Amino acid sequence: MNLDENTSGGEFNSDAALYGTIQDNYGKPVAGVLVSDGIQTTETDEEGNYQLFTDLTLRRFVFITIPAGYEVPSKNGIPQFWQRISAAEKQFKADFMLMKRTRTDDRYTILMTADPQIRARSAGTDQYLFHSIDIYEDMCTDMKELAATISDRPVYSICLGDMVHNNMSLWEDYCNGIKDFSFPVFHVIGNHDHIQNAASDDLAVAEYEKYLGPTNYAVDLGQLHYIFLDDINMKDNSALASSATGAYQNGLSDETLEWLRGHLAHVDKSKMLMVCAHSSLYKKIDYNPSSTDLNATAYTNLFSGYKYVHSWAGHQHYHFNYVYAAEETGSRFANVESHILGRSTGMLGLNASINSCGTPRGYMVIEVEGENISWYYKPCNYEEGKTLNLTKEYQIRAYYPGELDPGNGVYYSDRRVYANVWNHDAYWGPVYYTDNGKTKVAMTKGTTYDGYANYLYFLYKDQYTVLEKSSTPHMFSIEPSAGATSATIETTDRFGNHYTADISW
Repeated sequence: MNLDENTSGGEFNSDAALYGTIQDNYGKPVAGVLVSDGIQTTETDEEGNYQLFTDLTLRRFVFITIPAGYEVPSKNGIPQFWQRISAAEKQFKADFMLMKRTRTDDRYTILMTADPQIRARSAGTDQYLFHSIDIYEDMCTDMKELAATISDRPVYSICLGDMVHNNMSLWEDYCNGIKDFSFPVFHVIGNHDHIQNAASDDLAVAEYEKYLGPTNYAVDLGQLHYIFLDDINMKDNSALASSATGAYQNGLSDETLEWLRGHLAHVDKSKMLMVCAHSSLYKKIDYNPSSTDLNATAYTNLFSGYKYVHSWAGHQHYHFNYVYAAEETGSRFANVESHILGRSTGMLGLNASINSCGTPRGYMVIEVEGENISWYYKPCNYEEGKTLNLTKEYQIRAYYPGELDPGNGVYYSDRRVYANVWNHDAYWGPVYYTDNGKTKVAMTKGTTYDGYANYLYFLYKDQYTVLEKSSTPHMFSIEPSAGATSATIETTDRFGNHYTADISW
């Protein structure tokens, strides 16, 4: 059925299978709200009414795009912007109530996490340094404490997928972590959030949908438009054990692309987009999904005409920022930045204090004011309930030189000083080094391993055979002056925040 046949004004068409009314908490109709069945999208009319010509046997949800200036009720930390369709009915009526905000939402904070990937405490792959559930609970505590310090603007959270790790019985444990949040959490589905041995992608999303709703949707927060996409397409994995990891393809399925195209037809090109998916739709360290993934040409063309696009993802278990306009002359993605968050609960399996790229456990804090956004990385300040005295000022890890001796903190054999600046991007200032013979000399940026992460890898790789090892482009190094025994490393981020790290040897 053509989208134009889904009328939102005039008389109700008795053939419309899906219909309803959207009102605010004062009983007034809300016009212009986007409503979708997961394929088609329409808008409410002046009376707040909508209707969609839908085959109810093929659709599982009806959901709205929460408009700016409104919010929806949350249940256990999860915003309730959808209703599950009853396929047994010939027609389905779904009304929604929007709560009008008492203050502007142009200014707000987002706490963004990725890949908590909790496993059962008894799992054989969760028996090394820390249990993933314990570290996840520490992260939730940290987020609640930070949110409690923010009283002058709304707070939201986004989790970029892999909330659980293959084990569908852990959804209750994940949801218990966020149920008493004072702010709503929006989610995208990760590959490990699927039923791993399902015969199709449609079947594989059943448990995620049971707890978190539709896998493709959008929200207006202030002046920015957020799109949440399922870019994990599970194959027929019915021959696998449920604990195995199923095969999948990255990118947007034809159905997801159809929904996205219809949705964006209602979104003005002047909007700045915040596009969230599990696996990055744009640049990764080692390849460019926008050239290779399923329907990549189609989705990048859809985004190309918008004012600016921030792509947010997890999945890789490393931290990475890429500004196309600064990194590639004449890039066709000059309006795009790619942001990939490391695993919020640390190195997979070990749940160590850092990721395989050296980024500490933690999450991104995004500050929004109108169309101006800034962000910083917030290290998690807890480890099994103990405080680590880590603050937002901790943005550099420095390694001193010497004879290679990992047990005593010397992780490199070339006698250079190394610094890991995990949130660095092309718009940051230089990373400067000062010792008793050098004054503010720019360090050399390069792709190499993080010393401590590499040490952990070799320490545990024989016990945990799928332990991850990665080089990272946010490393900097320099040869110290002869006789130097201490140094200061400093840099300024793109938003004017200055960070320093002091080391001595």
